[in-house]
Parts: sequence; structure tokens; C-alpha cells
Amino acid sequence: MHRKPTTGPEGKLIERFVYAVEHLNRLMFSGRITELRRLHVNAHQINALFLLGYFGPLKMSDIAGELGTSIAHTTIIVKNLVQKEYVKRGTSPTDRRLIICELTDLGKEATEAFLSHARQRALQIAERWDAESLESVVSSLELLWETEDEVLKSAGANSKQQTPGPGLEPG
Repeated sequence: MHRKPTTGPEGKLIERFVYAVEHLNRLMFSGRITELRRLHVNAHQINALFLLGYFGPLKMSDIAGELGTSIAHTTIIVKNLVQKEYVKRGTSPTDRRLIICELTDLGKEATEAFLSHARQRALQIAERWDAESLESVVSSLELLWETEDEVLKSAGANSKQQTPGPGLEPG
């Protein structure tokens, strides 16, 4: 494992990186509480929708594992999403004891609506850069993405915990 210094010039650079990531997160997600309210979902529910959007149908236990919640809590989350017609539940064709959840068309629309705000913000920013600056930023973000996947793999994470890499589409 590579350990970076927390002091000196490199430590200061790491601090700037962390601050930039935090700031980017705030920029991309500011104003989204309104969208959550409009969709009548909370943070746990939108995270469950994101999981199902990225990975397709999942077992209830997989959703719980990814969200870091109990099966009981995940059941409540999914029940609320089923009532809103964002998710449908069914049983596994190979093991009827397993509950499989997947997005409905309305759930796909809700997830896309939530993501559209961040997409619009990203487009507004990207349009201000020249091609060279845009290439530099995109390459850096792809490196960040790839490195995060490597960190997850080295921590023994399973493939469901990895985000789709650069160039990969959700679903």
C-alpha cells in the first residue's frame, strides 16, 4: 500500500485534492434536495434506485450489503419504492426464497431526472473550457475513477461494489 505524506508540499497537495473533491461533490449535488422532494424519495431510496440502475436486478441482500443497511431496513426502503411504483419485486426463477428487485420504467425515469441536474451542471462547466483543458480534466477524472476501482479491488471488494469504469454505461 502506498502511503502519502500528510505534511510538506505533497501533504498540502493532498489537502488541495481532498478539498477539491469535497467542493466538486457540493457543486454537483447542490439543489438536489428539491428533486428528492419532487420525486418523494429520501437519500436511502435514491441510493437504492442508483444501485438498481447501475447493476440491474439485484437480490434484496445485495441491496442491503451495498447500502450498508440491514435486510429489515432495506425491506422498508424497497417497500416504499414499490408503493411509488419505482421498483418491482419478484422471486428468483432458480430459488423462490430469493427476492429480486428491479427498476420499473417509472423508476428509470425518476433516476434519470435526479441525475439530469448533475449532468446539466457538468455541461455548463465543460462548455467553458477549451479542448486541451477539457481533455486534461477528463483524463484526471478517469484516473480518479480507475484508482478508486483499484482501491476497492485491493480491499477485497466484490465486483458489485465497483462503479462502472470510464466508457462503460450503467445497466
